[in-house]
Amino acid sequence: MRSGQFNVKELCVISIIACIEAVVFTSFSQVLYLEAITLTVMMFAVVFDKRISLMGALVYGLVNMVINGITPWTFMYFLIYPCYTLIVIVMKSVLKDRVLGYSVLCGVLSFMTGQLLQVPYLLFSSKVTAFYLFAGLKTSLIQGVLSAVSCFVLFQPLRVVLKKIERRLNV
Repeated sequence: MRSGQFNVKELCVISIIACIEAVVFTSFSQVLYLEAITLTVMMFAVVFDKRISLMGALVYGLVNMVINGITPWTFMYFLIYPCYTLIVIVMKSVLKDRVLGYSVLCGVLSFMTGQLLQVPYLLFSSKVTAFYLFAGLKTSLIQGVLSAVSCFVLFQPLRVVLKKIERRLNV
């Protein structure tokens, strides 16, 4: 494998991952409390090669900015999900096949998404940021719990399907 370079098949897989993440984000963004993008990003990081899953998250961030405009919040998504991918990649060796561990991680990351997205309010005022952090705390907590439960229920079936796809693509 050439260092830092992707072949055509890998680029196609990266594009498919980014598109799936964009569709999941867009589809679930209209449902209050149900945030599925963290689980999706996490599952790609668990199953696919670290370079491919990381680039998929980066490309998703760019696609999100193209679709929704370049704003402080879309820029935060561009930063957050590649970071989450790296966290999951690092945690894979610790969590191994422990569904409960992945569920807790997914819940924590989902909770953190709600909190981290308030950081752009610092551009306006630290008081406004503090208000939004506290006001969004309930939503972030519910979102984190729902993401953890979703991960607990869906982790094994998603991993089985994604591993079959990954083996078939041979990337």
